[in-house]
Amino acid sequence: MPIAALAVVGGLCLFVALIESWLLVALLAGSYGPLQKLLPNRQDLVRSHIDYLMMALFLFVFYGLCRLLPAAPPGAIIAAACLGAFFNPFAFLVHAMKPAFKEAPPTSFFTAMMASCVATTVGFAGIGWTISAAALSQ
Repeated sequence: MPIAALAVVGGLCLFVALIESWLLVALLAGSYGPLQKLLPNRQDLVRSHIDYLMMALFLFVFYGLCRLLPAAPPGAIIAAACLGAFFNPFAFLVHAMKPAFKEAPPTSFFTAMMASCVATTVGFAGIGWTISAAALSQ
């Protein structure tokens, strides 16, 4: 997977965060109709929003540093970082829609979220290692 995927998925994370910010504005403005029923847990929507913003920032910084140094992480590491960065905050969004998933998550949801956490860890650590090695070799 090319390094540009980091910037593309970073842009996607930023786009989702912006949509979530408008949803939060609508919820805070007192729109209690269907939107309140769709997103009963506002706190987890805020968590998802912040997490998507952070993931966008990480991916943009990784992309910039990889281009600047230059560092070339393996494609599998880039893919893991991109998948993890997008799906990690998604758990908060699901919790915002289905608060019961916090207490008793379905096995498939729990498994997917664990895989997302592993992908984020492997991807971010791998890119961090690659950037560090490139910086030290200059």
